[in-house]
Amino acid sequence: LYIPPGFPHEGYSLENSLNYSVGFRAPSGRELISGFADYVLQRELGGQRYGDPDVPLRDQPADIVPAELDKLRAMMLDLINQPANFNAWFGEFITQSRHELDVAPPEPPYQPDEIYDALKQGDKLSRLGGLRVLRIGEEVFVNGEKIDSPHRPALNALANHMVLDEALFADALEDPSFLATLAALVNSGYWYFAD
Repeated sequence: LYIPPGFPHEGYSLENSLNYSVGFRAPSGRELISGFADYVLQRELGGQRYGDPDVPLRDQPADIVPAELDKLRAMMLDLINQPANFNAWFGEFITQSRHELDVAPPEPPYQPDEIYDALKQGDKLSRLGGLRVLRIGEEVFVNGEKIDSPHRPALNALANHMVLDEALFADALEDPSFLATLAALVNSGYWYFAD
């Protein structure tokens, strides 16, 4: 079955089946600009006002000269050209799920020490299918959120492995703040202990 670009679809199988989907849904320029604008507004970035105190008098006061447009464009592009903001926006934007995830948060929620004990006893955490996780530089993003932690090997494990065991977390499991972050991810239904 070929589905051309620009034609949304959502198929459901009527019985057990196996399917493969090949392709990449690239965002349009409109989606990218809109998403970045939302990011800028939410974080109150770009508060600098356009100013040009040296505007010369001109014969036609309604005319906007190319140099003025260039200065305005440069001011707008300056926001995009800040790597920290651009990378953070892109990580959040691209990992947000476009479809509803089949999350099943555990009931009752796990406490960090329960996750610690389970991993130490050899249990493994599996990533929810369809969950978007990526790494940009040293930062890891999960479903539209940046995961803050100084434990780079553990963050790399979250980004690069579908199944996680104690060894992949290294010393991060000894840090209560990392365990709290991991518990929040598990309690969101993004990772789960396979039975």
